[in-house]
Amino acid sequence: MPDVFAAIKALIVREGRFLALELEVGRKKIWDLPGGKVEHGEDPIEALKREAWEEAGLKVEALEAVGVYYFMRLSDGAMVVNTVFRCDAGTQKPVLPHKENERIAQMKWFSKEEFMAKGVDAPKSLKELIGKSL
Repeated sequence: MPDVFAAIKALIVREGRFLALELEVGRKKIWDLPGGKVEHGEDPIEALKREAWEEAGLKVEALEAVGVYYFMRLSDGAMVVNTVFRCDAGTQKPVLPHKENERIAQMKWFSKEEFMAKGVDAPKSLKELIGKSL
């Protein structure tokens, strides 16, 4: 039976737009929020801060939980359940990571309408969450 993982994601909103990352997943590219797996015994808010720093070079402050979305990992079929927090990053500019193991192709500030468009490939449950949260 495939595993289930807990993850944490940052909904970083600035001037009506939010930051998303285009991730390379096999031969496919998908858009997602900055964040990642919560390690065993790790405080989820500390994981959120760590992941935002590792993936976008941003120091964030978690403001409030906005919801949950999930997806099935293509690599192994594991289910990843993501808790999303609205975050403040002040006026910092995001930076692509220099780590070779990061699969981030690009970053973009989206409006809700842009993200909901048909050409934007993202988990369906993330699009539903964005539709309700912004």
